[in-house]
Amino acid sequence: MLKNINLASVVRIKAIGRRELALAVLAVLIVAALSFLPSVIKHYGIARQPLPEYNREGVSAQTGKLDPKAGTVLLSSSEGKELYLDTGTLNLKVVDTSSGAVWNSLFDDGKSGDVEKSPIVIRFLGEDSAMHEWDAYRYAIQNGRYTLNRIENGVQIVFDFFETESYRLEEYMPAKISIESYETLFLKKLEELAAQGNLTAAQVKKYEEALSIAYQRDEDNGLYFFKFSGLPPLSLVKDLIQFSKDVGYTTDMLIADSQQFGVTVTITQPARFVVTMEATLDKGDLVVKVPTYEIVGDNDFYTIQNIAVLPSFGLASAEKVDDGQIVVPDGAGALFQVNTFNGKFPEYERPVYDNTYYNTLYEMPEFPENLTMPVFGMYATDLAGRSQGHLGIIEKGAELGYVKVQLGTKDTSAGGAPYNKVYSTFDSMQYSRVKVFGPYSDNEARFLATTGLIHVDYTVRYKLFGEKVDYYDLAKAYRDYLIEAHGLEPAYSAEPKLFLDVIGTVTLERRLLGIPYSKPYSMTKYSQLLEIMRDLKDVSAVVSYKGVLNGGLNNTIGNKAELVGENGSKKELEALMSGFREGNDELFLHADLLRLSDTSGGFWPKSNALYGYDGKPIEFQKYNYANGWFDLGSTKRFLLNPLYLSDTVDGFLGGSAAYPNIALGDLGSTYYASYNPREIIDPVATRSIVEENLRKLSEQKMLALDNPNMDRIPHIAYASDISRESSNYATMFSSIPFRQLVMNGLAEYTTLNVNLSPDRSDYFLLQALELGSIPKFTISAENVDILKNSEYSDYYSIQYSMLADKIKAMYSEYSEGLAAIGSKEITGHRMLAAGVFETTYASGASVIVNYNKYPVAISGTNLEALGYLIKPKT
Repeated sequence: MLKNINLASVVRIKAIGRRELALAVLAVLIVAALSFLPSVIKHYGIARQPLPEYNREGVSAQTGKLDPKAGTVLLSSSEGKELYLDTGTLNLKVVDTSSGAVWNSLFDDGKSGDVEKSPIVIRFLGEDSAMHEWDAYRYAIQNGRYTLNRIENGVQIVFDFFETESYRLEEYMPAKISIESYETLFLKKLEELAAQGNLTAAQVKKYEEALSIAYQRDEDNGLYFFKFSGLPPLSLVKDLIQFSKDVGYTTDMLIADSQQFGVTVTITQPARFVVTMEATLDKGDLVVKVPTYEIVGDNDFYTIQNIAVLPSFGLASAEKVDDGQIVVPDGAGALFQVNTFNGKFPEYERPVYDNTYYNTLYEMPEFPENLTMPVFGMYATDLAGRSQGHLGIIEKGAELGYVKVQLGTKDTSAGGAPYNKVYSTFDSMQYSRVKVFGPYSDNEARFLATTGLIHVDYTVRYKLFGEKVDYYDLAKAYRDYLIEAHGLEPAYSAEPKLFLDVIGTVTLERRLLGIPYSKPYSMTKYSQLLEIMRDLKDVSAVVSYKGVLNGGLNNTIGNKAELVGENGSKKELEALMSGFREGNDELFLHADLLRLSDTSGGFWPKSNALYGYDGKPIEFQKYNYANGWFDLGSTKRFLLNPLYLSDTVDGFLGGSAAYPNIALGDLGSTYYASYNPREIIDPVATRSIVEENLRKLSEQKMLALDNPNMDRIPHIAYASDISRESSNYATMFSSIPFRQLVMNGLAEYTTLNVNLSPDRSDYFLLQALELGSIPKFTISAENVDILKNSEYSDYYSIQYSMLADKIKAMYSEYSEGLAAIGSKEITGHRMLAAGVFETTYASGASVIVNYNKYPVAISGTNLEALGYLIKPKT
């Protein structure tokens, strides 16, 4: 029959085919436009708030002047403490009038360096990407470049940092110089000065060696060239600068020699900075403030990047102490022993709240634990038996802060210093040297991205102890501080509980005719969770149900609270919630309000996402620890631009009115800032946005936060995933549960996941008994085999049917132990031996735990590996 179709018919059939094809394409476009329209509407429904202005405290009112020659002056007295200032050295001294203990901000034993004699040390960055560091002693104090103003209860010190001479080598020595000039102006001049007796033989030899190190002869071009591609050692720089002065090599000579080879010499205007610092005595505490908005610079080429605050406050000289420890908030907390300097390892310096995150985003993390508490401290007993200590609390600006430790040594021949210190620094400007061709490019070309000066009243409060103390005393002091500062009311529940992360809807990749597509799949439906809770009828449980709202674990933007259909019907959810209300359990629906991976809900990365230093929306992907890179084939995730958070939270609150308990996975510890060069949203501004939204959420909901920073504690009922470990840095002595001791009674806290850890479950039971922690499990109703080749393969052992007996057994043993203890209120904690700790509870009972994987004998009692002993209340 086909043979009988004429050509005209074929033409008509083809024409009809084209019309149908055009109509089909048009229909697809209309459908696409209609499906896209809600996203557009939702996008424009997300209101953007103005960039918040920093609320400056301002400098204190001056009540008078202090003469720099006045000597030691009493500034203030408060609660048994007296604050003095030496107007010549600028040493701040606090005296405890009852114990006689003394704390000094400076230290000069005749061997100390300029830093030990400096109340602050500044680091500043040039537009040429070169970093410079000045201490206050050399660049202000010894030249009398400071002003002293009396303020209420203290002093205001205005430092006038000034570059008396440049250390930029290119302003003294040529990059290229003819062989003739080199030999005449340098080598022969040295011979003349030696012959005249103006230079010793040793000086001549030193200069000749410096020249040979720095310059290389190029016969073909008839010149010597400076052979360092980067910055040479400072000692070489100083030697060459002094050499240029001794041989009389002038700036005119430098310019003439350089012009001969087309090299331009730039003489940079000297740097100068005016920095204000205030120190007061408040309720017996020393409080030091550095307002960055008061910084004045005479040269726009430089910006102050970092300031160290009282880097020698309360230092312990290795020659005067043998017994003492430094406390840092690494993970749960960690101790350093004094006098344990080890030249094989760099000094410990870590950012608070992981504030260098976006600068190191594409690198493998160096430390397994972050600093979630803005504190540091030290206590020591000197050779005469006198003990004292201090705790530093970063009250404001912690999102820019660092904690730095310097360990001392009595033998300084290996390069260490004889001083033990712990102090804080902070970034007054954040910066990054960004790879031009991408973070994983082999090309090392980079550009400098900066935030500019960040306005903040960086404030450190020093709590002072004039008697023997330990880490528990410091933890208790910080806890008391939080209670007073935030008006908290401690509460203790002796009820045993388990915390369950329940996995709901995940997004799996499926294929149709080889074409990949995404399909939501529920690992635990409402009805299945209800059955699990019936099976756990004898267990008091707190449940964080993940993958329930806004698309599941691969969530959309959180300006709503839409249920995921794959978990079941709304009626089934109501039955589940009713079951929780009738029982003794708590149900938290989990949500992410900052993080999202599904952009179909009206989120546009270009306009709604947080930006990195490279000026592009950051795309987070699963980290591949095997190669130290993000897995570029994994799902991309984004963070919401901070200026859209408030309206997102308002929308979420409106949509989640029926859900009184909310668990948030991202607002607890996500470091938050945006570095779009067209609109920098610095961490100080962002912190104020997050704080305001947490306040709104906590006023309407009971909140649980994943691994929260300490500044989030006032807003929460539960803190999940609280590690008992530190980063175990090479020079650390021991991990301590400083974090849990601080949170005791302020929020209930869980362990890490019992069933997703290589450690035995006994390890987590010890934490529950030692610290009142809640053991935590992650579970699902469905078989985990379906997740093996997905991005959720980390959930390798979560099937409830396989874990039920283990969960019930742990709860039973924990319940029995807690009943014997009779309280969760901790009244004491100490380390008895390595890995062995004793906790005292308000009931009078005590618990000894052995975290070692071998038995230990303590006070005549043998403790098994990962064993415990409960001494009942008497």
